[in-house]
Amino acid sequence: MLGEASRLAGNLWYIQGEMPTDSSKAPDPCNVVIYWADSRLYLIDSSCGLGMRASIERVVREAGPLESFTLINTHSHLDHICNNDLIETVDARTRHHYVLGSGISAEKLDAPEYFAEQFDKMDEYYDPFTSYQAYRAKYAFAAFLRDALGILVGRKRVLKALFALLFKKFAPIGDSRRTMEPIEALPGKSVTLGGETWKAWALGHDEVIVLEGRAHSDDEVFVYIPEHRILCVGDLNFPLFPTWANSDKKRIVECLKKALSMTRAGMVDILADGHGDRCLRSKKDIEELLERTIADHLEYEGILREILEREKGLTPGEIYERFKLDKVHPVVEKYLRLEFPRTPGSLQNVMVTTLLQMGARAEGRRRHRRFFMDAG
Repeated sequence: MLGEASRLAGNLWYIQGEMPTDSSKAPDPCNVVIYWADSRLYLIDSSCGLGMRASIERVVREAGPLESFTLINTHSHLDHICNNDLIETVDARTRHHYVLGSGISAEKLDAPEYFAEQFDKMDEYYDPFTSYQAYRAKYAFAAFLRDALGILVGRKRVLKALFALLFKKFAPIGDSRRTMEPIEALPGKSVTLGGETWKAWALGHDEVIVLEGRAHSDDEVFVYIPEHRILCVGDLNFPLFPTWANSDKKRIVECLKKALSMTRAGMVDILADGHGDRCLRSKKDIEELLERTIADHLEYEGILREILEREKGLTPGEIYERFKLDKVHPVVEKYLRLEFPRTPGSLQNVMVTTLLQMGARAEGRRRHRRFFMDAG
């Protein structure tokens, strides 16, 4: 249930977010983890929405006066940062707010600006507004406004205004930009966990380890808490990837494999992700989730490669239609079931980003590019 706080241990809390059934109508509050060691409290992501905010406040109040309060954002996407301003209300002698440095920029933190840029990049290959399989009339009208008004005031300016309307569902937005500190300003070190080596930063008395991710987004980190062997992976295992242009599919798979190796080595007893419907607390469940996420993605890549090897020079829409018809592979039904409106992005957008990172060529005029996959 949204906002439900579960005590995983005496000093460890998990607050449940929610993936809505229709992401065009409601935000997608991420899950939250809270940990305190002595009088040092750590909040991992602040999510969004008043329900999540109230639950975070209740848990923090229970901890009482603090020596230090540390907020860590796994990345700067809107669903992870809207309640960041809680940091300014906490009773703590010192406060810190860490984000990977690449996430601290006006462009990244301005969600309408960020997504206007992402959609403008996609428009080089196809019209992203045509890729949504629900609310087609609404998106066709948005495309009309983008093109008609874009002639007068500029396409990106219109896109930004459209996204500003869409992101009102996340209000109130208290991202607390002024308290953000680049975690790279701290001394970094190489950390080996379960045979896997990470670039990392240790906080407090080494009770919290922040691991460099740069996978789902180029400002992504993960958080590992040795006392409870809990690994907080944010959106790393979000099934439809690479989601946007700054997602790195190779890095995502690499980090998933590293998390899997850590689990097999007995270093992960609890896995908390950004949007799962529960916190995983058994080695078997964690291994199965990570293995399935990796295997499904590799199978999905293989399907895309097969499609373009059979028919060269397909548009994103044509690739999507061929994908839908491929009933042999179980992952097809899974990915179609997950796409918009269940998740914010369209599957076609993910396909275009995937193909580009697989090395596919895109040829033709803007918005009508055709994709080719060279042999080998």
